[in-house]
This record gives sequence, structure tokens and C-alpha cells, in this order.
Amino acid sequence: MFQAFVFVETAVTVRHWFEIGPEDAEHGSRLEIRRRVPHPHRGSESASQVLELDDVLWRADLFDLYGGAPGNFERAHYHPTFDGVEPSDRTWSDQLQVDPFGWAEAQLRDYAALISGCGLELTEPRAEEQDLRTALPDIMAAARRVAGSECTSDGACLAATRDTTEIMDMMGEMFREHLPPERRDPRRAAVA
Repeated sequence: MFQAFVFVETAVTVRHWFEIGPEDAEHGSRLEIRRRVPHPHRGSESASQVLELDDVLWRADLFDLYGGAPGNFERAHYHPTFDGVEPSDRTWSDQLQVDPFGWAEAQLRDYAALISGCGLELTEPRAEEQDLRTALPDIMAAARRVAGSECTSDGACLAATRDTTEIMDMMGEMFREHLPPERRDPRRAAVA
């Protein structure tokens, strides 16, 4: 499940994410700042309008090592920039791993500077920041609800990321090609 907090020019999305690596896996809250794509008005004054979120600008992955103690945050990192759709290398921060939700909230609280640092010039940066600050308690509550510690079983983790089957298959083929397909994803292997 995605949750999107949509403002005038940007949005913050929150979801549970799962990732397979060569040796292990990780999962937890993923927060992304995305650009809201403007579209011309369509239809009458009462007509529904297009809502498109694109161009990830920044991402925080508040990840646990999958299978480790809940809330271990051993894999918490962020991507301060993107090149098109591709994230920059992982950036690690001691503060992020010690207090990931506090760290993420502090980053988002200075939203105008964070957006500017990503290279997006907003029309009304302070108004956008105020909208974000109003929504910030709800954004952080949503991030806590999809934390790795809240994913209490392999089946629950699989259900929370059921829209990523194709991506998980790609990761499994990249990192675990030596295993049969049904064993590449530890969530699937455990519930099979």
C-alpha cells in the first residue's frame, strides 16, 4: 500500500519496501519526495483532474535487516539525489541508523531547503514547506506503520509488497541465480 501526501508542486509517498541482496534481504519504510506533474485543466469547472507524481527527487529507506531483530535499522540509508529515475549511491548516517524516524522528520521539516538541494525550484517554496509541515505528523505516523518491525511475518511482508513481484524476480535473478526461483525470495520460500 502506498500513501501519498500531495501538495501543490510536490508529494511525499510512504510505503513498505522489500529488497533482496546477494547475501540477505532488507525491508522497512520507504519515503520519497516526488514532483507533481502539472496538467492543463480538462472538462468543466467540476471535472476531475489528472494527478501524476513523477521524478523522485529524494528517498529515505528506513530499513531493517530482514530476519534480524525488529527495529534493528542496520540498513537505514538515503539517496540525496537522483539521475533521472536512478538513485544516487546509498548514503549512510550514524544519526539515521540511531533514530531513523527522528532523522527523517528533521530532514522533511526543512522541506524548502531539501527540495532546493534536489535541484527543483518551487514557485512558492515556503507555502509548500508549510503544507508539508502541516502533514508531517501524519507522514511520520504512516512511515511508522509500515516499518520493518510492523511486518510480523513473511506472509505479511509479502502482502505489503505484492505489487513488486516483477522487481523481486529481477533482484532474485541478479543476486540469487544459483537458487531455484521459488527459493530466491525469502518471503515466498517461508510461506510456500
